[in-house]
Amino acid sequence: MEIFLNDAGNDYELQDEELNLEEALTEFYELSDEEGSFFGIKTEKKTIQFAYVDEDKWLIDIPYDMKNFICLQKYSTYEECTKIINSIFNGKQPEEIKGLIKINIMSESLDDNINK
Repeated sequence: MEIFLNDAGNDYELQDEELNLEEALTEFYELSDEEGSFFGIKTEKKTIQFAYVDEDKWLIDIPYDMKNFICLQKYSTYEECTKIINSIFNGKQPEEIKGLIKINIMSESLDDNINK
């Protein structure tokens, strides 16, 4: 699958690099825990991104209906992110991940929605 990432701590990025599961997990494991770091996977139908937020807190973001600025989002632990990466490589569709919330990224954030 195609992987893209930005490692803010090491000034390193990949753009649409074709990697297997083992290579992709290695890239995710080596990603620095710094604001601005993210890791993404492009499947045949959807893109999923994991963005570092805080210690053991990652934002999962899936563009869903960009015409209306809707993304599917949730927070996950590092361990859950690795399990999701495995499941995506094994055929699971990103939008099938449990706990995703539809967010209009032009008018609200995931935190706004959680704190309602």
